[in-house]
Amino acid sequence: MSRKRTGKAAGKQGRRLVSNPRRLAGQQPDPYAVRGAQPGPAVCKECHAIYEKKRWRFDEPASVKLVSQKRTKAVICPACVKVHDRYPDGVLTLRWPGLPEHRRDVLGLLHNEAARAQEVNPLERIMKIEDDGKELRVFTTNTKLAQRMGREMERAFKGKTSYHWAHRDKLVRVNWEREEG
Repeated sequence: MSRKRTGKAAGKQGRRLVSNPRRLAGQQPDPYAVRGAQPGPAVCKECHAIYEKKRWRFDEPASVKLVSQKRTKAVICPACVKVHDRYPDGVLTLRWPGLPEHRRDVLGLLHNEAARAQEVNPLERIMKIEDDGKELRVFTTNTKLAQRMGREMERAFKGKTSYHWAHRDKLVRVNWEREEG
């Protein structure tokens, strides 16, 4: 015999069913990800990243050697495809009246963080940077990179960072703001 829940318990249960965008983002399949293991190694035609044993990595001498072998496939990696399709997974927006004076330092920090991330995963990249004078927008191929850049901006230049995840896509919008110059 089953009992019908009423009152507070039913309300709590109903709230648990509401989707959490953070939880959903991890479950959404990346349409650009390589599905299944490819037989043999592959080298990206654009960036020369190597796909081997279900992992992407950078190794320029190894990629030159692999390209000369017949069993190696020439492909375009998911990050290069995202850049061509203009399909970012992360957008970092920086708003700060003092940004023009600190532009060089800010860009250096962002590029250093991207280089650090690329050492671990070559698919984490800055796609493009837009500057309209009032704000700086950084488009990334990965959600984690945009989040890390926002945290680094907060750590280095103070300010406030907020994160907004899309409900259906893997897109994250990270906003960093600082009031005074």
